[in-house]
Amino acid sequence: MAQTSGHGGTVLWVIFEGSAPDAHLLEILRRHGFRAKAIAVGSLLAALRARRSPVGVSGQGPALVILDRLRASHGIELYQRLQRRVQAPILLIVDRESAALWGRQDDGILVAPFSVRRLLHRVRALLTQGIEEVEDLIEVGPFRLNTARRVLQRGDSIYCLTPKQCRLLAILMRRAGHVVHRRDLMRWVWGTDFPVHSRTLDVHIRWLRRILEEDPAHPRYLETVRHVGYRFRVP
Repeated sequence: MAQTSGHGGTVLWVIFEGSAPDAHLLEILRRHGFRAKAIAVGSLLAALRARRSPVGVSGQGPALVILDRLRASHGIELYQRLQRRVQAPILLIVDRESAALWGRQDDGILVAPFSVRRLLHRVRALLTQGIEEVEDLIEVGPFRLNTARRVLQRGDSIYCLTPKQCRLLAILMRRAGHVVHRRDLMRWVWGTDFPVHSRTLDVHIRWLRRILEEDPAHPRYLETVRHVGYRFRVP
């Protein structure tokens, strides 16, 4: 589950190599509301090899671990150990020359150089993925959503959802009764803050209403809060 700090912000571990972390990377993450904690690769790897808790290195567990351009010689070992010991997604930042060594071609790898927008997109996509993986089954009112299978059940009726439909519905159902801002939905589902993409959100809401509502034109469950966002409501 995503960790938050008492000072506010989602906790990210940034694992670095050398005498100091990338100050620019830390500044970007902190400026966008994340609590980025820099950890030297040697201290974390030593703790894992000694079978000590990796959380003891920083004092707080992460919602996401970023491995920042580590040499493959020990970076791959650290990556494999973290996968076994830390319940958080991992983002690999790698140079183009070493990208093939890691065997990843999904949202979990980011090849340098990259834009701030692309970095934030990857971070938010992995954080949302981490939230979804905490709980496979969500039950609200007459609805039962299995996020692992992307199946929604209501009574005897079963509906198969697309990945984006499932992610959007899961976010709203977990916050049933509360308004979720449009910008937050765009960030958590599509990894962007840009309003130009907001029509995509409206289209997905319409698709979900066709599944959820007896009369999609007069929704009972998926409520629009004008100029703010949407609320999953159980009458």
